[in-house]
Amino acid sequence: MREVGLNTIDHLLRTCPLCGGTDFKRWRFQLLRCKKCELVVDEAVWRPAANEEMEETFFGEAYEPVRSFWVRLFEDWNNRRTMSRLRRHAPLMGNLLEIGVGSGSFLAYAKAHGFVPTGCDLSLPICRRVEQTTGIKVHCGPLESMPVQPQFDVVVMNHVLEHVSDPQSLLKAAFVRMRPGGVLHLAVPNIAAWEARLPGWNSYEPYHLLYFTPRTLRAATEESGFEVLEVKTHEPFSGWFLAILRTLLRKHRQPAGRQAANWSIKQSTSILEHIYRLMMVASGLATLPLRRLQELLGRGDEVILLARNGSDG
Repeated sequence: MREVGLNTIDHLLRTCPLCGGTDFKRWRFQLLRCKKCELVVDEAVWRPAANEEMEETFFGEAYEPVRSFWVRLFEDWNNRRTMSRLRRHAPLMGNLLEIGVGSGSFLAYAKAHGFVPTGCDLSLPICRRVEQTTGIKVHCGPLESMPVQPQFDVVVMNHVLEHVSDPQSLLKAAFVRMRPGGVLHLAVPNIAAWEARLPGWNSYEPYHLLYFTPRTLRAATEESGFEVLEVKTHEPFSGWFLAILRTLLRKHRQPAGRQAANWSIKQSTSILEHIYRLMMVASGLATLPLRRLQELLGRGDEVILLARNGSDG
């Protein structure tokens, strides 16, 4: 692959958001990979206020989470998995912060299971909606603008880190808002997943600036002061189905920041959605052995990392 030097990237000094390296090589689908740490980035990561711009474009007033029976079911499964992982390392109750609240379903789930939850999100419409539907307080703005007290026993940051241009700053901001011994739960797309070789991989979205592997996510977390407890990958039942379907439909990756419709295939609550979702579940059952092998080899669609704030207070 052709290497990309500083003089060929708009003649600007651009450094890796993870390691500070300045040498990149062209990777697949117009992305770049740092030669030093192998973090994969979209060139938009160096655009000023890129994260805020993406948030407004894709998660502003026009954004509406799909709340069909199927979406609620899948969210509940994901919430159960997140809580199950936390239970291995975190207390059974305490203050919990979720960064990037989505529909608010995990905040509500955590509240029902003994935690005192708080949310944090950049999108004002999302913050308003979640507060109205759950009654849970959501801080609207960057995490850095949130008070450092009270400190949290648990911080959950699922599918947020790939949206930001400075992952270290976000992780450090989370670190100082956690009590000593507090547990962090991270989830990001895994660019090392086997289906990521397909142009229709479900995580090639125009608002994703960074693409991690288990190794680069561990490096980012450890550099921010955390003690990593476990790193593994998860392969959802829908991974191959969506990647192949989107590839066949030519729903290919576009550069970050390009105006585009949400590429996720979202059907209405009709017979068409039921057929589509049942096909997805069937494909997941058919690919179960492959999916388990991917997870064992670190090639699952999603990287899951749990870490502890090991500071002395």
